Amino acid sequence: MKPRRYAVRLLLAGFAVTVVVYLVLALNAPKVFEALVYDESKLMPPDIEPEVVNRIVANTNKGETTVPVVIFGPRVEEKARELSRLYPNATTPWTVLDKALEAYYKKVGEVLDNATARFREAALEIARYTNSTCGDLERLADAYRKAREEARRLLLATYGVAAYGKAVDNSTAQFLQLYEEYVKTYDVDTAVRLAADKAYGDVSNLLANVTWKNWATDNAVDSVAVAILSARLNKTLIDTARAVSVLGARQYLYVALLNSTPAMLRPYLPLLVCGGDVEKAVGAFRNALWRNITSYNPPPTLYSLPLASELVYRDQYAIAVVKTSGGQPTIPADIGVPVSTSQLLKSFQEVVTQDVSLIDKTTAAALFLVLLAVLGTILTPLIIVSTVGLTYLALLGFIFHIRDVQPIYYLTVYMAAPVVFAIGVDYMLLMSGRYAEERAHGNDKLSAVSTVRKYANRAIAASAAVVATSLGSFAVSPLPFMQSIGIGYLITTAFVVISVFVIFPSLLLILGDKIFWPRKTISAHEGRSRFLEVAVSTALRRPLLTTVVAVLITLLSFVFLITTLKVTANPVVAMPETPYKKALEVATTYFSNITALSTTYIAMREPPPGGLLAEIEKLPHFVNYTVDQRGEWYVVSIKLSVEDTSDELLHIYHKLDELRRVYGPFLIGGAASWKNVIFSEIYVRFWNLQVYIIIALAYLILSFLLRSFLIPARLLATVLMSISWSLALEVLIFQETMGEPTYWLVPVILFAFLIAIGTDYDIFIVARIREELERGLGERDAIKRAIVATGPIVTGAAMILAAAFSTLLLSQTLVLRQVGFTIALAALIDAFIIRPLVVPAMMVLAGRYNWLWIGGYSINTYKQSADPEGADHRRS
Repeated sequence: MKPRRYAVRLLLAGFAVTVVVYLVLALNAPKVFEALVYDESKLMPPDIEPEVVNRIVANTNKGETTVPVVIFGPRVEEKARELSRLYPNATTPWTVLDKALEAYYKKVGEVLDNATARFREAALEIARYTNSTCGDLERLADAYRKAREEARRLLLATYGVAAYGKAVDNSTAQFLQLYEEYVKTYDVDTAVRLAADKAYGDVSNLLANVTWKNWATDNAVDSVAVAILSARLNKTLIDTARAVSVLGARQYLYVALLNSTPAMLRPYLPLLVCGGDVEKAVGAFRNALWRNITSYNPPPTLYSLPLASELVYRDQYAIAVVKTSGGQPTIPADIGVPVSTSQLLKSFQEVVTQDVSLIDKTTAAALFLVLLAVLGTILTPLIIVSTVGLTYLALLGFIFHIRDVQPIYYLTVYMAAPVVFAIGVDYMLLMSGRYAEERAHGNDKLSAVSTVRKYANRAIAASAAVVATSLGSFAVSPLPFMQSIGIGYLITTAFVVISVFVIFPSLLLILGDKIFWPRKTISAHEGRSRFLEVAVSTALRRPLLTTVVAVLITLLSFVFLITTLKVTANPVVAMPETPYKKALEVATTYFSNITALSTTYIAMREPPPGGLLAEIEKLPHFVNYTVDQRGEWYVVSIKLSVEDTSDELLHIYHKLDELRRVYGPFLIGGAASWKNVIFSEIYVRFWNLQVYIIIALAYLILSFLLRSFLIPARLLATVLMSISWSLALEVLIFQETMGEPTYWLVPVILFAFLIAIGTDYDIFIVARIREELERGLGERDAIKRAIVATGPIVTGAAMILAAAFSTLLLSQTLVLRQVGFTIALAALIDAFIIRPLVVPAMMVLAGRYNWLWIGGYSINTYKQSADPEGADHRRS
């Protein structure tokens, strides 16, 4: 008894110390998100190629830099002009248009001013000349009009008096008397002329062209008027006077000057003759010239200018370039969004931090509800969730404390919650179930706890070892950020193991059967037991058929994945839909020809040959390049219109690598080189090396812990079945139905996680089969009894694992949604198909070879059941 009491005291002391340490660490849990590294390029070794090039090109881009800013939504022009007011040096489609219009109107203004000045000079000359001429012409016209009045009076005083035979005064009375005497001797016209000369003086010459027939006509008046004017004016002036009296001086001058006036002035002569309104004529000329110029050479528009048209897309999107002397420009979100990897990562950090808070709370609530359903008690779920929650917070606090010694990549923490909750709750659920079973069989509390700890030492230790091996395998990567993931998961597993081996057994000791409050014990779920019994019986009756069907489904899944799976290495695809991601998509979709979003460098000792530079210009997404000399190195900076994370950079790197073989040795750095390093050292290295390390170490650990050569191989094979089935469904749903490619980390994480976590259930079942075989049951009876007895707890654990990872579907991040869906689905497939059907079928086919071990069989009491149907032989 004393050794047992000493062990109990030691366990409780460890419990007290552990809880205190966990509580202290948990105080710093909220600070961990500030200490995480979100940019993997900051966790890179110094000797890899892109890092070497970084040191060569250091400080190459000093001074002013340009940042593309995408403007979208309604009122694009208004937003762009507001951006120009905030940053006067910003280049937008409308600043380009404004400068072009300014130059256009300046040029047109110069043409107008020059033409108007010449027009004004000519117009003033015409106005001055015609002003004096108009006076002379008016006087001539006035003289002509007066002559016509005199002529009209003369005709009335002569021919008129003769015609009417009446006199109006003494002169006309004298003329009438003389006319009546002469008409008796002469004809009428001669009589009129003779009488007129006697009565009015010598006027007969004025009536020379007048006859009795035409005296009352206008021609007669005009003839007499010309005769009157002939004494003072020559014929030309008389004709001019006649014309001016008819047309008016202004119209006469207009007609007279029309043919001799320059064409530019002709339309404006009516405004200029006789000292007209010169300024009005100038204004009319300027307006007409403006209309003419803008008609034949219209002003530039947004889409007629090559540069401006490249900066705008159908008035829906526009891109601006803001110059800054350092850092990112501060731009209100309602105006524009900078296209920047750092801004994208910052927004990603903010969104995912919010996601983690939501996911953690949802995970805890979901697990509590699942535990309630599985256990049918209240206190046990509260204790399990609280213990696991404290473990998770302590883990976060520990990561914060080691941030300077071991930086942690963000993905480690974001995936830590499902891992901690999944395996922590699973282990504690299995331990509580085993404790309840032992108590139900009449063992006392200390004996029950002792059995639970022994059970944990065998099954849970094996599972934890595989979890640590699989997830911790990332630590073998040469990349520090992947090393941090592996180290982070080793730490995560260690915290869970401490809680499982120290805290939870102590709580069982302290609370005893009260842990099942308000129930005293826990019993198996009858519905799941009946389901499992039917499933196992079916598999044991037709093991070959069951195995063949499972293998065929697996092969079909592999064929589907090989022919359909589309993997993307662009983390932007996995990022949530933030304005920064939309800005990046707009920039790369509509403005790829002008937006230099990434830079790839070539560093060489000799000046770059012309052939190499010509080939560089042919690269996909090429924008421009510059050549600088940095000490003994010549650096070619290649600007590309794809973001730093684009899959296209892999193709560009391979193209440059081919050029390296042709144009001599040079180093490749920048975006394309980083992309190649990350993809090659993680994805390619994982499937070419790390996966084999995981399988080999998992096989060795399981072989020694289970003391079998065959069972670990069968176990890994069934886990691969779950992986292929669930990944195939993920591709079908996410890729083929929803159009979302599979992020390259999903298969990597899926394989590592399922190898780590998917072995749990198999280990628990195999450990229980071994116990039953050691008690003397036959093979089929042992398999059936082990699966039926542990099944409710194992399926409950699978539901908990599925619930833990399914909460990742709440994330805005694609990779977390895909991982959550795939692992949750794999857990359910594993628990409800693989373990109750495929595992017993394969084990019964293998027979005694399941337990083949070094030096023989590891179960000496093994014997074949006589009942081929697997009857349920009860132990005595």
